[in-house]
Amino acid sequence: MSSLFKQVCVVTGASRGIGRAIAEDLSSAGAQVATCAVQDAPRTGDWRVRCDVSDEEQVARFFADTETRLGPPDVLVINAGVLERAPIDELSARQWDRVLGVNLRGAFLCARAAWPSMKARRKGRILAIGSISGTLGTPLASAYNASKWGLTGFVKSIAEEGREHGIFCALVLPGSTDTDMLAQTAFPPVVETRDVAKVVRFLAAEAPFSMTGSAVEVFG
Repeated sequence: MSSLFKQVCVVTGASRGIGRAIAEDLSSAGAQVATCAVQDAPRTGDWRVRCDVSDEEQVARFFADTETRLGPPDVLVINAGVLERAPIDELSARQWDRVLGVNLRGAFLCARAAWPSMKARRKGRILAIGSISGTLGTPLASAYNASKWGLTGFVKSIAEEGREHGIFCALVLPGSTDTDMLAQTAFPPVVETRDVAKVVRFLAAEAPFSMTGSAVEVFG
């Protein structure tokens, strides 16, 4: 029996792509999965809702309702993300704010919402889906890359805060993954969503605490 059996796992941005693959993989391992997405409620999960992770009130409500229906989160997978592509001189402040709002502010709001119950129980795992774009620069993606570089710094920082409380934190950095988001770019797919999901499951269930703060590369 999987160590994830009956564990409460929260996956954001789970309506498609990497998030959906992760939610399906965790469900197949016997976890109780709560999922959310901004446009439509995901089709995978035991508790599925619409939630804009950049909205503080919606995040608070999603986590409160999840705890009521399934219990406090044992694993949080921060996956929700958006991409706006434009040259820097054509990128609007609205586009910049949208990307940083979802990709970075959303990560903060979700981690903060899950933290108290994990801290109280001295157990929990927070995993974030970063990107190869958090390790390099690419044209037309300054906001997205900035958000992913920031996400790495954020998760590595809360990993240090979580050590004394038994909270494990790590990132997965996929390369060009076969998703609708990648289709907006000129990069060919080299990674399948199921490959990313397998790495997330390992970090959620088997990775030793000595790996907290790690950024695991899945570049293909």
